[in-house]
Amino acid sequence: LATSKVWDDDFKERIQKHKDDRGDQWQTIEEPLFPSKHSSEFSGKVILVDCLTLWLTNFFIEEDALTSAKEEDSKPGSGGSAAADRALKRIKEEFEKLTEQWDATFVIVTNEIGSGTHANDNITRKFVDAQGWFNQHVAQKSERVVHVVSGIANIIKGPNLCNDKRNPLCLPSRQQSDEAKMLDAFLSTRPMMMDSKGYFLVKVDQKRALIVVSFMSCILNDEGEVCDFNGVKISCCSGSKQREATETFEGRTAKDITVKIFEQWQHASIVSVGHAAYIGREVQKAEDALYSGTFFQQD
Repeated sequence: LATSKVWDDDFKERIQKHKDDRGDQWQTIEEPLFPSKHSSEFSGKVILVDCLTLWLTNFFIEEDALTSAKEEDSKPGSGGSAAADRALKRIKEEFEKLTEQWDATFVIVTNEIGSGTHANDNITRKFVDAQGWFNQHVAQKSERVVHVVSGIANIIKGPNLCNDKRNPLCLPSRQQSDEAKMLDAFLSTRPMMMDSKGYFLVKVDQKRALIVVSFMSCILNDEGEVCDFNGVKISCCSGSKQREATETFEGRTAKDITVKIFEQWQHASIVSVGHAAYIGREVQKAEDALYSGTFFQQD
């Protein structure tokens, strides 16, 4: 979602370079003021909004705040502040309208322009102030805020910093965390019965940043034992040689994988509720390991 207007030929070239760098897999929507009117095109997608600074510039122009601020330099009290305030109010309202859409994810680019020296002209001061207030508004509404300096990302707000706006509680204590791990370790020792219709192997492919789940079909022999198609008995943690998967699923997250298995796979009904719950736990563990760089071992 590009918020800039095409100001001149040089800017037009810059825009084209950005498009070329992004590639054909990106869909670009250009909207300088009211992106929420494109909400029907955002459903089920991730939207990169680039950027808030140019978006705010457009509202400053719309409200004639730049001209008013320039006049205020020579005639204090001529109304530049009121125009800037109107621009800030309008862009906040449009931001709220844009991001209230529940089935879209917004990644928003902005600029920190108030870290330098104090501007000596009224226009710049008004804009820097408005940008700062807008940045704070957006950051307060966001689940994660990343400050990038010299190409290095610094997370200043995120899930790991205990600021979940829906339930802002602190993390469990170290003792509680250790007890939870002990409970899981104990539950992992319980007897488990093989599903007679098949089993799943979960792996993490770090190189491709994927979770890979393979489904292995099984049969029951005359004695009611779970066997592979060659009649070889299978048991949990038996260490049997690698078999060829009946079906393989790949995804970047636990939700991605479970949707593919339990909502899109035509044979999902053969999986029992208990088995599905087990797969859900394991692929969540796999996702955690994938994105934390830790070792994953299927339970």
